[in-house]
Amino acid sequence: MDVSGATQTQTQQQTQTQSGTDQTGLNENFDQFLRLLTTQLQNQDPLEPMDTKDFTNQLVQFSSVEQQIKTNSNLESLLSLQTLNMTALGVSFIGKEVQVQGTDFASDGASSSEISYVLPDTAAKGTISILDKDGNVVYTQPSETEAGRHDFVWDGKDTEGNPVPAGTYTLKIGALTDTNAALNVTTFVPGHVDGLESGDDGNLLLLINGGKFPITDVRRISMGT
Repeated sequence: MDVSGATQTQTQQQTQTQSGTDQTGLNENFDQFLRLLTTQLQNQDPLEPMDTKDFTNQLVQFSSVEQQIKTNSNLESLLSLQTLNMTALGVSFIGKEVQVQGTDFASDGASSSEISYVLPDTAAKGTISILDKDGNVVYTQPSETEAGRHDFVWDGKDTEGNPVPAGTYTLKIGALTDTNAALNVTTFVPGHVDGLESGDDGNLLLLINGGKFPITDVRRISMGT
């Protein structure tokens, strides 16, 4: 909740500062324009009064600028509200189990892990491999070969059916075409949302599996255990 409050306050301050600066500048310019106009009217030649066309055009321009500032202020308010809503959404992810694009995930050696992968084209053959932190293959089996998304549940056991130690594991999908060309397979692994962080570009990032992911990268979400 601290993240949400800080983001809301910062966004509101930026909105107020920008709109307030624009409005102050407009007011100062308009006051100066009225002083000059008054001076001109007081000192004009009654026999040759000044042309009202110029200052009428300037009045119209001032009115247009004022309307633009009000429009910008409304847009900034909408942006502030959108940022606040995204922050609240991000906070609601904390503590949840999700599935995100990647290869590394944690396993406690007792629970199952839901894994997905996407084949860009039909493969002639393929394998699903689970590697431990040292790069050793602890589990392997044939993968699906049809193009598209496929789901797989790993039970946390090695190929011999023995529970693996708790730790970080890596998912690898090896898929080859009938000409032995490797396919670029996209993989999705489970993760736990530990927190929320604002990126350098202002976008909100979820802290998952020791990495940072945009909220839009989350493909599946469920309640934490």
